[in-house]
Amino acid sequence: MKKVVLIVVFIFFASSILFGQELQYRSKYPDIPIVDVHSHAREIRHAENLIKVSEIIKEKYDSNLAFWISLDIDRVTNPTEMKAAANNRMLFAVRGRGTTQTRPHNAYEEHVKNNFYVEEVIRRVQNDGYVGLKIWFGPHNLGRNMMSQTVTNNLDDPVFAQIFSRLEEENVLLTSPHVAESNGRHSDRYLRVFSNNNPVWFWEQIRAFENVVAKYPNLTIVVAHAAFLLAQDAQVDYLRYMLSRYPNLYVDISSTDFHLYHSSRDNLRDFFIEYQDRILFGLDDGAVSESRIEFVVDWYVRFFAFLETDQIVNLGYFREIPIKGLDLPREVLEKIYYKNALKLYPGLREAMGL
Repeated sequence: MKKVVLIVVFIFFASSILFGQELQYRSKYPDIPIVDVHSHAREIRHAENLIKVSEIIKEKYDSNLAFWISLDIDRVTNPTEMKAAANNRMLFAVRGRGTTQTRPHNAYEEHVKNNFYVEEVIRRVQNDGYVGLKIWFGPHNLGRNMMSQTVTNNLDDPVFAQIFSRLEEENVLLTSPHVAESNGRHSDRYLRVFSNNNPVWFWEQIRAFENVVAKYPNLTIVVAHAAFLLAQDAQVDYLRYMLSRYPNLYVDISSTDFHLYHSSRDNLRDFFIEYQDRILFGLDDGAVSESRIEFVVDWYVRFFAFLETDQIVNLGYFREIPIKGLDLPREVLEKIYYKNALKLYPGLREAMGL
């Protein structure tokens, strides 16, 4: 009985060390502004609460969460009012109608039926201050079934050619398209909520995406979640190949934190340093209610600590996984946090007063 009690006490103590203590982190770089290029703020209250999040982070951790790109503004929300609620620290991507995010098959149907979709996107980017087009292609846990009920299974289907070619012609940014779905190690695929257990489907979607990147070399793309290619060392190497081959491709690292532990720390660190000019920071939240403010603060700060320090950080949206931070150099962090975004997002430099 004593042994059982001792074991329980030890487990409790060890768990409290790993998961119970507040993160010991304070930014060494309070002067570096951080731009979250993958936010889903879509209501006035979300913008207001993001400001509260940034104020808490600044006060407690000295990190400068400065700006957001919202990919998911609600149809009934006025962008001018959203900007005001966010203290003019937010810009917006164009999304489709009748869905929370633009999906290619919706775009195709609207374009064919109304013959105006892509031209409307271009007009809003060129005249209304939007930064680009957001698309979503790769439903979690649905695989082919969802797409087979619509237009196509693959992003490189010719039905989308006119949309992509017009975006390329008019230099409209394809901002954080979501392609495929995460596909980690076999032993872990069934344990994570957002996970695709079909590697064949996963790589079909990745190759279809690569075909789009290759076919439109002047279409600048910031792919969401690093195209889910940071979930194991072999995938990291494939992403290296894509970035080395396609200069029009960039990645945001939103929602990569829940599977980074699959890859070796040295490989990840080398990748972030090698492609520091092509990586942008994002979280993949933004729909922040009052009850979630502290949760989102914690999520941001753990991601910052992972990038900035070499301490053990408990990463993950769905469960906490201890992983050693990358301790990236200041010049690398500056590019990931904001300098790369300044190069790509129209109007961002002016909006940030830089």
